[in-house]
Amino acid sequence: MADWRQKMSNISKTKGDSAPENAKRAGMGCLIGLIVITAILTLVMAIGLFTNAHWVIGGFTLLFSIASIGTVLALAWPHRPKPL
Repeated sequence: MADWRQKMSNISKTKGDSAPENAKRAGMGCLIGLIVITAILTLVMAIGLFTNAHWVIGGFTLLFSIASIGTVLALAWPHRPKPL
């Protein structure tokens, strides 16, 4: 258990350039997951607003959902990892 704490302590003390690749992937995975959840929820909200004839706020909500989906696609696009 102490070994795990030491590893987490070492990772938290490093800069972003020197973090292990697994830690970078885990962080990006969590970020993408949160944005996907946000995109799904705002899409559901936009559909609900459109069905209740709230066109203006539904349009803004739909634009935010589309922007969230675009962000997820940009983050999920494979890019070359930066080696240590």
